[in-house]
Amino acid sequence: MCGRTGLCLDKKQLRCACSYKDKQSNTFVKPDYLDEHNNGKEYTPSCNIAPTDVTPVMISSSKYNNYARTRRVLKPMMWGIIPPWHKGDYKNHNLSTNNCLIENVRHSKLYNPILMSGGRCIIIAEGFYEWQTTKQTKSKQPYYIYMKQDSNKISNHETWSNDFSKEEGWKGIKLLHMAGLYHAWHENNIVIYSYSVITMESNKTLSWLHHRMPAILDSEEQIDAWLDIDNVNVDMALAYLKPIKILEWHPVSTLVNNARNKSADCNKKIRLEIAKTTQKSLTAWFTSKRKSNDDSEQEAKKRKQ
Repeated sequence: MCGRTGLCLDKKQLRCACSYKDKQSNTFVKPDYLDEHNNGKEYTPSCNIAPTDVTPVMISSSKYNNYARTRRVLKPMMWGIIPPWHKGDYKNHNLSTNNCLIENVRHSKLYNPILMSGGRCIIIAEGFYEWQTTKQTKSKQPYYIYMKQDSNKISNHETWSNDFSKEEGWKGIKLLHMAGLYHAWHENNIVIYSYSVITMESNKTLSWLHHRMPAILDSEEQIDAWLDIDNVNVDMALAYLKPIKILEWHPVSTLVNNARNKSADCNKKIRLEIAKTTQKSLTAWFTSKRKSNDDSEQEAKKRKQ
């Protein structure tokens, strides 16, 4: 399951963060950023990206040789694939396409044709959110999950070095590279690129939190293979997708529950003890209030008698 992500880098920083080593020049190359289409919707950096928002996605440039100068390109796309057969308002296809189950992708009427036609992509994020239901209160506690960092603190942008050079590449925040599928939907003169995140069964790293997790690529070999739609066939590419172990996480405020909240407070670490104490205080207050109301009703009945 993957229902929210975070990405606060701007376009310029993102190109540096997604740089890759060119084998011929032995230097790091920044992928081109192709910013057309999508019915006027653009990528806006946010700590709380929700389905239908537009985010940068990495794809092979083999389909865009007339526009791209680099082997990989970044293209903003809407989260949630619009089915190719859909007609009319793109918002009303009534299918849940935010995530794609890896177990079903080869048998899916929607996803398999996209996969077979080279619609492999990588969704770029700093982290994603997942919710855990606690046994005590049945409430859902959100967590922010991200790659293990060095000196950068994921929820404190002031600690991010974000340095880049052609010789050494990106030295900033470590990003998540989530495998996905994308499609370009056409309706009259409107073209909208959209994507789905591939998910799989969680391993021991995250199964305590949720039984599903995104398919995250954590090596250049995996990234190259998934994007190489010309030389790596579908079954071989799928075989590269494995549950990742090198992840970190921390609890965050329920502020993230509302998709309209986009601020940096969404991924700030909180202390669960404080959250529980606050909840107990509220529960005690309401209990006291109810008891007070009950006592008042009993006194009123006694007066009537």
